[in-house]
Amino acid sequence: MNNNNNNYLKLSTLVILLLFCLTFFSQPLFASFPPGKYQITGIATDAESGKTIPYATITVQSSKGIIKRLASDTNGKFEFTLDSIGKVTVLVQSIGYQTSINEVNIDEKSTKIELGILKLTPGTEKIGEVVVVAQKPLVRTEVDKIIYSIEADPESKTSNALDMLRKVPMVTVDGEDNIQVKGSSNFKILLNGKNSSMLTQNPRDVLRSLPASTIKDIEVITNPSSKYEAEGTGGIINIITTKKQLEGFTGTINEAINTRRGHLGGIYIASKIKKFGFSINYSYDNWLHVIRPKNEFYSSLENFVSTTNRFTESEGNNNRKGFSNYKEAEASYEIDSLNLVSLSFWGFTGDFYTYGEQLTQDFDTNHTLSRKFTNLTNSSNGYHGYISGNIDYQRTFKKPDKTFTVSYKLERIPQNSYNESDIDGQFNYVSYRQRSENDARGTEHTFQLDYYDPITKMHQIESGVKYILRQNISNSEVLRYDSAKDDWIRDESRNNDLDYNQHIIGIYAGYVLKLKKISIKTGLRAEGTINDGYFKSAKDTTFTNRMFNLIPYITLSKDLDKGQNIKLSYTQRLARPGIWYLNPYINDTDPLNIRYGNPDLDAEVSHTFDLSYGKFSDKYNLNLSTNGAFTNNAIQSISTIYSTGVKTTTYKNIGQTQRYRGNLYGSYKPGKKLSFNTNLSINYSVLKSNDGRNLKNEGFNYNGSLNMRYNAWKNGNISGYAGYYSPRIFLQGQYGKYWYSSISVSQELFNKKLTASLTVPSLSKRSKWEETYDDPTFHQNTVNYYYNRYIKFNLSYRFGQMKGEIKKAKRGIKNEDKKEEESSSGSGGKGG
Repeated sequence: MNNNNNNYLKLSTLVILLLFCLTFFSQPLFASFPPGKYQITGIATDAESGKTIPYATITVQSSKGIIKRLASDTNGKFEFTLDSIGKVTVLVQSIGYQTSINEVNIDEKSTKIELGILKLTPGTEKIGEVVVVAQKPLVRTEVDKIIYSIEADPESKTSNALDMLRKVPMVTVDGEDNIQVKGSSNFKILLNGKNSSMLTQNPRDVLRSLPASTIKDIEVITNPSSKYEAEGTGGIINIITTKKQLEGFTGTINEAINTRRGHLGGIYIASKIKKFGFSINYSYDNWLHVIRPKNEFYSSLENFVSTTNRFTESEGNNNRKGFSNYKEAEASYEIDSLNLVSLSFWGFTGDFYTYGEQLTQDFDTNHTLSRKFTNLTNSSNGYHGYISGNIDYQRTFKKPDKTFTVSYKLERIPQNSYNESDIDGQFNYVSYRQRSENDARGTEHTFQLDYYDPITKMHQIESGVKYILRQNISNSEVLRYDSAKDDWIRDESRNNDLDYNQHIIGIYAGYVLKLKKISIKTGLRAEGTINDGYFKSAKDTTFTNRMFNLIPYITLSKDLDKGQNIKLSYTQRLARPGIWYLNPYINDTDPLNIRYGNPDLDAEVSHTFDLSYGKFSDKYNLNLSTNGAFTNNAIQSISTIYSTGVKTTTYKNIGQTQRYRGNLYGSYKPGKKLSFNTNLSINYSVLKSNDGRNLKNEGFNYNGSLNMRYNAWKNGNISGYAGYYSPRIFLQGQYGKYWYSSISVSQELFNKKLTASLTVPSLSKRSKWEETYDDPTFHQNTVNYYYNRYIKFNLSYRFGQMKGEIKKAKRGIKNEDKKEEESSSGSGGKGG
């Protein structure tokens, strides 16, 4: 069976490469068109200042629909040609201006028509049914965030959310699918602007089950304003799901299989009928029956505090399987033109299993065997019944954009874990069987009021209040197998239960000043936290702490000439430990490597500074940013080794960290067929401990990725990406280097309603992931090998039609979300 799979893999890979070569060398890189007979020129200018407007959107349409769309150059000039005579409408539009409508009558004598200087008046307006919107850019910037448009990326039709994160500026995903924002693992993930504990605590599995086709945008909020909670020292990832606001009915079905017998799919349905709208989304990822080589690992450790167990060598393998599904539904009702009530919920269910075997041998200082045992492990993590529900009321006013919102959110977060070890002592070690079970669950209630008022075009204010109640419970038990009784007996000395409540109240106020080319956004947030906990073990403990934080925020933004901008910002961020950091449950599945949480953790406070520069045009985008983050009580994972050879790992507030980072995001589209984008970063970190151990680690690390997409034939595309991570440090050591790559071929059929794709998610047969500890008391090197290469075949079918899509075919492009267009204003001043 494995030989057949290998042959199939080699054949499929060869076919993909052959298709790529044939299409690449048989097709011209850039589209060429016959020259037109009738030339039209013009210049877009600001009616008040007289200055030219760079990158204004020029749309040419006739009674049959849109004929052509282009952008003006950096000096506002545009020029295009048409092949036929007749009446056309030339619309000139740029963000922040009213649209200029120009009726042009082309006859046989009109070989060249000069529209001259077209003066655009500042402001916005709708033109009857037709509101022209520029082609949505892949990356946009606003005062405090970078937005990656998943909708505008064609690969979203056949990918999941985790795959797409690799392309998002400021975000990195390493070889074990660990996510970082600005080089930090401490960040928040929001879903449609709402907290999601499951996404924050288990992003790898949840995002893997979320189809990218259901996502509209991913926002990276590197310096969140005072409106947002202060949690997440690295910033915020805000996932905006697709919302259809036009009347009609539409849906998408996705199904995929791979050569490892994995199976995933889903369905999305949206509709709006007059004042009532709803959407339903369901997806699943089934890899319970996958067939793949086992992951392998090798570890060598030298224990400087022991002579008997001086050297430890371990080797083994494991395999991971699982099943998950994601559910989401939304409904809204417009009471009248100024009042809207909306409901939403989403849920996640998953079971993940890991089976492994390991051989461990200890040697003394003379390299004589001191003990030896094997360990067969069986562990599982279950998320049963996770659900998050929102009810929101929004009151708008006759004054545009002025809003008042009241919302309530209920979130239930369960996690059950099971770990079993079968130890076979082969030399100087006792054999035993042990299993442990942990039932951890949390409930979160959130009440929120928000008010926003654009007083004038120059002045905007916002304010709000938020209260959060988090109730966390963790119950665990440890059992040993008694062969004489043929039964599992509970170990009463190993009771580790936690009952933990957290109250958070936040009040914020913000102000925005918008001048002609300068914007200032500032605010202040006050947060008070009360933590009450009860820890039941061999000695029961009650703990309480109080915290109060004032979190300032300020961002300065200036629009430069020719689609350029620069931003400078400062804020503070907090990192409150969650139940997974606080949970005292002891996981000793591997008896020589024990892990547990720390219920005494405090929130860490980080000061962050950012400076960024952006230049955006119709052919290329460039964003450069530098930032620094400083923390005095950072939560660090810390490992301690004992003379017995046992290593324990927990969390403590012992870190003093300084992180400096530079990031470059760029995209280039030399023609209509080919596009590139890249994401590069370099980091320098200084990490210290303040617990008397005087640990210190510092150094550089860098990473980068390159994405390519080529329209090789009609409605057919070849795309690929590759990335590399250099070794990066942590307090007691460093992680190894890692690289990844992927290639995909896709074809759209039946008027682009059906998309078929063939993807090889990893071109490398085996990936290596290394971890090294270099502590004064021990040195350890662990190497993991993962077998990631397989082939995935995906089908995506879109059905139904929204009312706006019908109008689009007849009258032009309907603007589905005016604010979405306005949010691109940061991409290039007032350019389109």
